[in-house]
Amino acid sequence: MPPILQHVQQASKMMSRRKILLLVLGCSTLSLLIHQGAQLSWYPKLFPLSCPPLRDSPPRPKHMTVAFLKTHKTAGTTVQNILFRFAERHNLTVALPHPSCEHQFCYPRNFSAHFVHPATRPPHVLASHLRFDRAELERLMPPGTVYVTILREPAAMFESLFSYYNQYCPAFRRVPNASLEAFLRAPETYYRAGEHFAMFAHNTLAYDLGGDNERSPREDAAYLAGLIRQVEEVFSLVMIAEYFDESLVLLRRLLAWDLDDVLYAKLNARAASSRLAAIPAALYSSYLLRKQKRRGGARPRPEPVLDNPPPRPIRVLPRGLQGH
Repeated sequence: MPPILQHVQQASKMMSRRKILLLVLGCSTLSLLIHQGAQLSWYPKLFPLSCPPLRDSPPRPKHMTVAFLKTHKTAGTTVQNILFRFAERHNLTVALPHPSCEHQFCYPRNFSAHFVHPATRPPHVLASHLRFDRAELERLMPPGTVYVTILREPAAMFESLFSYYNQYCPAFRRVPNASLEAFLRAPETYYRAGEHFAMFAHNTLAYDLGGDNERSPREDAAYLAGLIRQVEEVFSLVMIAEYFDESLVLLRRLLAWDLDDVLYAKLNARAASSRLAAIPAALYSSYLLRKQKRRGGARPRPEPVLDNPPPRPIRVLPRGLQGH
């Protein structure tokens, strides 16, 4: 056979093999597609294309019993207004001072349940100025009450105290020209322990928290450490004025409240429903007292949330919130 014919024959055999291979591959592919098509009805069920929806845990009920220790010049009035508005919205009873105590619970005297107006007992919410007394508050407030307070950077707080109580605190009145710088240069020249409102010139936060403001942390560090431990035992949340919005987030989470419950004046001043959100504490207290008197006394106390006790005290802000 001539060489050229042999070459043609070999080429024909190779092309036949390729056709056979392509035919086999085509049949295999078609078979696979037919097989897969028959399984389309069950495939998505075994292997869903999207993640199943997450099952939300049931929402916690709102905590309705709150005692807020309103400290001086720490943005406490804003927190008080939030609590007053929440109580009014939910028809809760707010503990308010007896008329003989004016708009505070006879501060600077140690708090007593007798300082509470009888028309506002038993209360769900307490938020007016007082000097903290744990035993008396526990005697007044229902079981399961959440205790909250607020603190502020001491230097900024003292500057505000000096300006606000300049005509009330004897130590401040003695300072020539109402000069804060003069007082800070020689505070012992103007301060007299035991005078009325003397606590505004010396360790005010310690006094508000029920501690002895005359005990020096430099000379008695153990006493200060003990006072801090007491605060941590009682208060589920210590808000920080310099981190006010962040503190409100923690408050909302602690009490399982809605976002609307913790909005304050600068966020909703134009809302008709919040026209009482920024009025002075004394006026709001008087308004609530009149309203609660018309209501005919206190409502029944809500059942304490025994299956959801208040969390442990919050000692520091999360790292992401630390600054300054």
